[in-house]
Amino acid sequence: MVVDNNQSELIVRAQAGDEQAFEQILKQFEGLVWKMYQQQRIRPQPNDWQQECRVVLHKTLSLLRNQTWAALTVYYQRSLRTHVVQLWRNEYRVLDFQVPILKETIVSYETQQTVSTCEQTANELLNFIAEWYVTLPAKERELVSLLVQGYGMVEAAKIINRSRSWCYGVRRKWQLFYNGEVRKH
Repeated sequence: MVVDNNQSELIVRAQAGDEQAFEQILKQFEGLVWKMYQQQRIRPQPNDWQQECRVVLHKTLSLLRNQTWAALTVYYQRSLRTHVVQLWRNEYRVLDFQVPILKETIVSYETQQTVSTCEQTANELLNFIAEWYVTLPAKERELVSLLVQGYGMVEAAKIINRSRSWCYGVRRKWQLFYNGEVRKH
């Protein structure tokens, strides 16, 4: 309980503008700050990120009504996540003048023709797979069946009494065959 009172007092002091209290709180959240930094795909410079986190903590403290450490931790973590998204949006904002203006002279997209083309391609692919499946040896057909049912390669190998390397080799053979057929067409 003493720690909770000290932490609540620290929060109150930081909200009142005490720089030392603010620095102590920031130091206690250092692990969270760098964890959030590592989770970002596009990372700013470390010094920039640290300054951004200081700003977010300042805003969080100014808006915090429940002056408990748990509330501060939850709100600060959420604020950092939101801030990361906002930084990303600001970085990649599409300006209005970059978006092309659509004109009525643009040819309309024929959806019906596209749907029929996709159906035709899908039917051709299904026929090709059916013809290919019939040509496979029995164990390879069993492997295909198990993989289609959602079994992993290791499980399938155990069920059909083959080694994992055999199963992976067969799958590689199928991939090469498929790639060769795709190149032909």
